[in-house]
Amino acid sequence: MVPKVMIAAGGTGGHVFPALACAQEFIGKGWEVCFVGTGRELELRTLARLGPYRVLTVRPIKGRGFGRKARAFLALIPGIIRFLGLIREMRLHMILGFGIYVSVAVMVAGAFLRIPRAIHEQNVQPGLANRLSAPFAQRIFVSFEETLGYFPRGRAELTGNPVRASLLEEARREARREDAFYLLVLGGSQGATILNRVVVESIGDLRGLGVHLMHQTGYGDYDWVRESYRGTGIDAEVFPFDEHIGRFYGRAHLVLCRSGALTLAELAAVGRASLLVPYPHAADGHQRKNAEVFSKHGASKLIPQEDFRPEVFLDTLRELISREDIRRDMEQKALSLGKPKAAGLIVERCMELLEGCTGAR
Repeated sequence: MVPKVMIAAGGTGGHVFPALACAQEFIGKGWEVCFVGTGRELELRTLARLGPYRVLTVRPIKGRGFGRKARAFLALIPGIIRFLGLIREMRLHMILGFGIYVSVAVMVAGAFLRIPRAIHEQNVQPGLANRLSAPFAQRIFVSFEETLGYFPRGRAELTGNPVRASLLEEARREARREDAFYLLVLGGSQGATILNRVVVESIGDLRGLGVHLMHQTGYGDYDWVRESYRGTGIDAEVFPFDEHIGRFYGRAHLVLCRSGALTLAELAAVGRASLLVPYPHAADGHQRKNAEVFSKHGASKLIPQEDFRPEVFLDTLRELISREDIRRDMEQKALSLGKPKAAGLIVERCMELLEGCTGAR
């Protein structure tokens, strides 16, 4: 019988693309994959192409403390009941969750049916979904060494955050020009208006510095940002979103971006210096905590959003353009944090878990 894994992932690219990387590894080893997610377009364009895809809609849970956890868990009871039947029907061998609320229902149902179970945490500080899932998971994979302390010793392992093999290949194929300076502005799959606005307000100075821009705006800001570049004389490639972002990483000398876990994993995997502007309203402040790890290791410069103004951005940029030695050191520090084989390691550990559970029956 061909082994089958259910992967629970969805929402933003930070959850979807690591799941996609692991799914491709499973398929390469002869597994069948199926997915449960939230029904968003990104999931339909990526995950749903690789195997059966089911949607479970869960209302976001607000508040703090034990009450928040209790409400979150109660809201998942219908999903747990649904997945008890679905897991039996699909005859699953493995469940792997990527930190969305849906994955909690799948984990609990899998525990009732004694299906091998694992979760992956992308951020330094675990989110609510993985905190709820952890008691039901037999293996817990984390992206940062600092995260190990949040989970029971013996079940948690540092694997890194999975990055798609195709992204690494795209970056390798691009020859970076050393007679020019390319800045990649990257707001993540949803864009970042503050990054867009500060860069647009700095266009005159950027042109004077000879900067070539590659600017991912997000869909909401694309039209006005594109229009802002018209007639300025600056070399800029403007696009709303590109799933093949590896080619832009390959050309970049510096990346201006948020500090979502996936973005940081990609920066580390390709070895790029970065200016990080954490999203201040991320759940549990996880983007700030992610950025602090990279800044502490010398891989990035951290600029809090409240301080991110054109003059601050341009002063930092001028320093990094003129000081190639600093930039090169940041690149090496970023590479030292990378775990480009994370997806393969996670799949290997899942296979070991299945073998151990099968042998114990």
